[in-house]
Amino acid sequence: MQTVPTTGSSPRRPRRLAAIGTLLPVLALAAFSAPRQPAPASLPGSHDITITAKEYGFLAPDTVLAGLTNIRLLNRGTELHHVQLIRLDAGKTMKDFFAAFQAGGPPPAWAHMAGGPNTPVPGGESRATLELPAGRYAIICFIPAADGKPHVMKGMAKELIVVAPKGATVAQAGTARPTATLTLTDYHFTLSSPLKAGANLVHVQNGAKQGHEVLFVKLAPGKTVADMEAWVDKQQGPPPGAPVGGTTGLDAGGWNDIPLTLEKGDYGLLCFWPDAKDGKPHIAHGMATQFTIR
Repeated sequence: MQTVPTTGSSPRRPRRLAAIGTLLPVLALAAFSAPRQPAPASLPGSHDITITAKEYGFLAPDTVLAGLTNIRLLNRGTELHHVQLIRLDAGKTMKDFFAAFQAGGPPPAWAHMAGGPNTPVPGGESRATLELPAGRYAIICFIPAADGKPHVMKGMAKELIVVAPKGATVAQAGTARPTATLTLTDYHFTLSSPLKAGANLVHVQNGAKQGHEVLFVKLAPGKTVADMEAWVDKQQGPPPGAPVGGTTGLDAGGWNDIPLTLEKGDYGLLCFWPDAKDGKPHIAHGMATQFTIR
């Protein structure tokens, strides 16, 4: 196992759900293009859905079949957008979720973070494969606009109903063979094997007791993750990297498979999810690391 250590810090105050909408910095101004992600082959028995994002809404199906689902996110806006899937317990609705979000309290136990494709650059696309049990879901974008308000508060949310198939065999987790497994813990990223130039399928597994995400960032020539962390803190000048996808927030034990086509160069792995104890983004606890593809 290839483990890259990161540093930690002491917890201080409780997490707030509203903090999720203020964590991802605006990286879309990077002065270079991130690699495009070509369509991977669909897995037998899986479902393909496309979600198109723009300011400020989603174009997506109203219903999908339960089971292994390949989600393609197309960013057709000028800002960054991602897909955060939230599974709601029976009897709960998006109205209930908005009420909890606006209240700013701890995330309710009935809202389960299922991941989804993390942000590509505007005009780009990203992908994630995950298993969707039947139920009611919310498709949310938590990324903040220039005025600091998360896109969800500008109406960027959509309900998705996942229905059980009738008389069909549904593909189960583990059908695909990943290039590598990326394990998320407090506050580390661990790759089971190095990634390579070209096509990769990364199995992202949250092995922690709290939520995490991962954003892959292609660093500009000569830039480092330390430069990225410094830019996130002050956000002065052009960002030193551009997003190429990843997975949004995953509850403990959650997983997504993400296909990535990576060029040679330096990359960063970043987690902006709010800490369960002090509410700070995990990057502030040192959950950021760098790797090189030669």
